[in-house]
Amino acid sequence: MTHADDQRPYVPKADASRQEISNPNLADPYVAVRNWVQWTVGSAGGSAPAAGSATWCALPDDHPAKFVSVLIAGTRWVLEQELDRIDERRRVLKSAAEEVAQARDWAVVAKRIRLRDEWIRSNPWVNRRIA
Repeated sequence: MTHADDQRPYVPKADASRQEISNPNLADPYVAVRNWVQWTVGSAGGSAPAAGSATWCALPDDHPAKFVSVLIAGTRWVLEQELDRIDERRRVLKSAAEEVAQARDWAVVAKRIRLRDEWIRSNPWVNRRIA
């Protein structure tokens, strides 16, 4: 079976929906690049040396494994960029949460809640009753 546009073998998108559901933060760029690489390489992929390694450099320039290695390295780079973006967002959210937590004097808040609860217990007429 071939892709409609050319003679490359058709490779279905590899679990993109499952990846997006299990971690929606990794959805857009990485999944798109990974799916395109899997579609482009198809079953001709096989193993390939790490891009830039001595084995990779020794391969002739027209060797398919050389191309696959560069595609894999690019896919990894996109994934690393996405993970960096997620980490930065987590750092920002953590910083905001710490600011919120430090914005109140929680001992005063706890004392106010404790006094309110004591007052309600000592004044039972305050409790609402369903008619």
